[in-house]
Amino acid sequence: MDLVRNLTADNKKRIEGDVFFPLFDTYIRMRAEAAVPLDYVHRCAQYLNSLNPTLLDELCRSSIRYCHTFRNNVGEPKWTFRDPREVLRLITPRRLLVPLPMNGSQPVIHMELDCAWEEEHGLEWIVRDDRVIYTGGFGSLDPWRDHKDSWNYA
Repeated sequence: MDLVRNLTADNKKRIEGDVFFPLFDTYIRMRAEAAVPLDYVHRCAQYLNSLNPTLLDELCRSSIRYCHTFRNNVGEPKWTFRDPREVLRLITPRRLLVPLPMNGSQPVIHMELDCAWEEEHGLEWIVRDDRVIYTGGFGSLDPWRDHKDSWNYA
């Protein structure tokens, strides 16, 4: 099985293709600027595919914090979770966004995802240096910046 497949360049000077994401057992879309080296695309795809359990649990916990900001009519969270990974059933990955590399060839996970609790803005994950940098509504944030905003649930 190819980790990255169907790479093409479009007329907007972007590279697009598909990346396998074993957490959801599916291929998802990938997008990068044309200036991004293909070996870096593969490095980010490998990083996505090697999420360690601790980091995955932190992504799930931060997604739950974001989810719990959306309440039902009596002020209670709409969903409860016995295990942090249960939140994954409410999430659908859409796209891996591969930025221009910085800090050498350090990989980053920058993802756009759909989620059941916020259909309009969805969900954004940024992971760098084996740390969850950002979890919150999708805003196409800079994955190389630290995000200390109040709407960051990481």
